[in-house]
Amino acid sequence: MQTLLTKKAVLDDLLVCPFCRGDLKDTEAQYVCPNCHRTYPVIDHIPRFLTGLSEREQQVKRSFHLEQMRYLDSRHLHFRQELVEQWLEDVQLPRDYFKGKLVLDAGCGAGRWTYAMALLGATVVAVDFTEGGVQVTHQATADMDNVAVIQANIFSLPFKHDRFDFVVSWGVLHHTPNTKSAFGRLAPLVKKQGQLYVMVYEKHNPLKFFFTDLIRRVLRLVSEERRYRICKWFVIQNPILFRLLRDRIICSLNAKGDDPLEISTLQLGLYDAYSPEFNHLHSRQEVEAWFQEHGFERICLTKPVRFTARKDIRLFGECGGSVNMRGVRA
Repeated sequence: MQTLLTKKAVLDDLLVCPFCRGDLKDTEAQYVCPNCHRTYPVIDHIPRFLTGLSEREQQVKRSFHLEQMRYLDSRHLHFRQELVEQWLEDVQLPRDYFKGKLVLDAGCGAGRWTYAMALLGATVVAVDFTEGGVQVTHQATADMDNVAVIQANIFSLPFKHDRFDFVVSWGVLHHTPNTKSAFGRLAPLVKKQGQLYVMVYEKHNPLKFFFTDLIRRVLRLVSEERRYRICKWFVIQNPILFRLLRDRIICSLNAKGDDPLEISTLQLGLYDAYSPEFNHLHSRQEVEAWFQEHGFERICLTKPVRFTARKDIRLFGECGGSVNMRGVRA
């Protein structure tokens, strides 16, 4: 009980109504906005601020709900101590940076980076818009009094501005209707001299993504469960066939034989690529411009430029397929 009270206390000075930005009244079962009289329930100890979604956003939500509920199918999503080292390698910050920091994980998914940052001593507010994401994250961090989990949409986040020391959105913004607009919703939440870190898909190989998008359109005609099963077809056993296909569609090479966890890990990754309706691609220059537009400085890539030849950039992107970038709010 004390842990639950501590988790709620984390939110006391952060929450506002996502519609009118008014202060909220906290009751046992819901948050109430005295200004616009909207109510936001607390279900299974998770505040639910999810506002109306378009039909296309609902499709993305259903897709990722299945993915988060199947987190045990991917070895990358298992909650373990090694996640800390993986996170530090990804974000390129010293181990002691997170201790005592107030962090927002915007689009936490199954919560692996939330878990890692909490182990590093941060107080983490984890947000996702899927029931599966918040459920799994809440369960994994139930005994951590430095983690609070909320269900909300990135475009309607219930937080005061200038409050977080560190905001991260890893692999999420490109799955929204407009990546740049979603970025713009996060930037004001970062306090002065705080940091914002994003990972988005990088522009590369237009022919490959033309055929990939065709496959996506077909797969969206079937249910999420069936789509997940079909994605196993794109786990290729034959290296020669894989080399023939890899520059034309998104696929994976199964190099570890019949290891069931390896196969399901690759399958879930392919489902992530093929299932959501929104899969925007962006250049390093685009993302850097967003940071600059919102007054960030000391902007850096946490994974350096890998390719400089024009042909290689066209095929692989400058950074190899993802732009991992962070900056400090001036």
